Amino acid sequence: MKSFKSKKQNVENIEQNNNKKYDLLSLLKVTHFGIPEGYIEVKRYPLKPPFSYAVIAQNSTTTDFIYLVDEIPMNADENGLYERLKELLEIRLIAPDKDHQEEGFFKQLDQILSDSKEKFNTFSNTSIEKVKYYLGRDIAGYDIIDPLMYDPSIEDISCGGPMNPIYVWHRNFESIRTNIIFENDDVLNNFIMKMVHRSGKHVSAAFPVVDISLPGNHRMAILYQKELTPKGTSFTIRKFKEEPYTIIDLINLDTVDVNIVAYMWLLLEHKMSIMVLGPTASGKTTLLNAIISLVNPTYKIFTIEDVAEINISHENWFALVSRTGFGLDSHGDIGLFDLIKAGVRHRPDYIIIGEIRGDEAYVMFQALATGHGGMCTMHADSADSAIKRLMQKPMNIPSSYIPLMNCVITVKRVMHKALLTQGGILSGTRRTTHVSEVLSETNINNIFNWDSSSNIFNGDIKKSALFQKIADNTGLSVEDIIEEFNRRVLIIQWMVDENIHDYKKVGSIVSAYYKNPEAMIRNITPIGV
Repeated sequence: MKSFKSKKQNVENIEQNNNKKYDLLSLLKVTHFGIPEGYIEVKRYPLKPPFSYAVIAQNSTTTDFIYLVDEIPMNADENGLYERLKELLEIRLIAPDKDHQEEGFFKQLDQILSDSKEKFNTFSNTSIEKVKYYLGRDIAGYDIIDPLMYDPSIEDISCGGPMNPIYVWHRNFESIRTNIIFENDDVLNNFIMKMVHRSGKHVSAAFPVVDISLPGNHRMAILYQKELTPKGTSFTIRKFKEEPYTIIDLINLDTVDVNIVAYMWLLLEHKMSIMVLGPTASGKTTLLNAIISLVNPTYKIFTIEDVAEINISHENWFALVSRTGFGLDSHGDIGLFDLIKAGVRHRPDYIIIGEIRGDEAYVMFQALATGHGGMCTMHADSADSAIKRLMQKPMNIPSSYIPLMNCVITVKRVMHKALLTQGGILSGTRRTTHVSEVLSETNINNIFNWDSSSNIFNGDIKKSALFQKIADNTGLSVEDIIEEFNRRVLIIQWMVDENIHDYKKVGSIVSAYYKNPEAMIRNITPIGV
């Protein structure tokens, strides 16, 4: 590996001749910063090539990892061009459409460059492209954390205040420190203001706690200034994949197995209600989002959330998001309670709530009592603790209503020997630890459970009381229901074997099965089987 000094000199030598039309890709061969002393580079991959890359380095003594953002640097002349173009943008920029912010920004920037090309003809195309990258990052993007937003392996981005390194939760390396730092209070507060105003919300010393939705359905939770946090403004961004995880993805990740999915599919077809439980960051919303793809495509779905996180391909889908009020008396506040009441009037087949934690739970159970299907998530570590929460304030669900939540799925982030790292350290993964039927407030019927010693899911669907309930409602026998369950297992296993995991493709197969199950079975079953 070349020394940092020699690499830096290589960059300077290339940058000195601004009039030379050199290839931008040639700069990619140069590392623009030194790996910290005591660390060894173990992985490098693109974020927004050719401008930014991620470097994972490991301390050779402590085995700790660090996440380094490697961005192509600007020289002094390019910094000057950056400032000149920024001034022009401040004068001429018109706020782009909310759904096409980046595209609209660069369209206007290109127009400014075209109108003033005689002023910038001394700069190479490479220099202009670099400056455009930084302008887009700082104005239309997420400032210094913008490269992190392009990393599909990052789930969370956390800032504990100015002069504290940003931490990320990486799918492969878990919690890991980065080389990104907001240098002072003003820089961090200005960044927060930009994010909040872009989302159409408000934050101030009087209202220092705010949750906002960012483009791409990412969620940002903010604690502003030092009203609540002595270290200063802090935030956490929960990133969501552009294409959501499908139920096939979760099978491949061993979060669930084909039998659990087939079981849930049958419950959803018959409008049974499902609650997904788990602690923070256990994957509740991810699992809920994947389950929704199994709902009959002819059903009308209402999703109700504080911050939009659910993302499905269902056509007959109404997405409702709560709204905070205005002024000190929160005039105009519309919460989950109000949205559920409004949603019931639209006669949905399924009401899906991102998370229940207050009096909205009572309205949801009222809807379940009138024949609507329901799904939701809740913070709890078991079916027993969930029932206790439901029956206590502020939810106050009567014991007679508890069985209306037919099925409870518990998902947790666990440490398991099957995922030992190279250093022999236990790694975390998400598992559905229990799938339970709620028969009463004191009677829980466990259908599936995850065995940590063997890392497999055990279950016996013949014990299912809900299958008996479906049989009673349809006139079919339990044996007929189990036969249909086995057909669903066949369909799901076929998608796994064929590596069909695109959410639109999975949705189309589910839809095709609802329309003509016999034809679907014939298409996937070899002759003679």
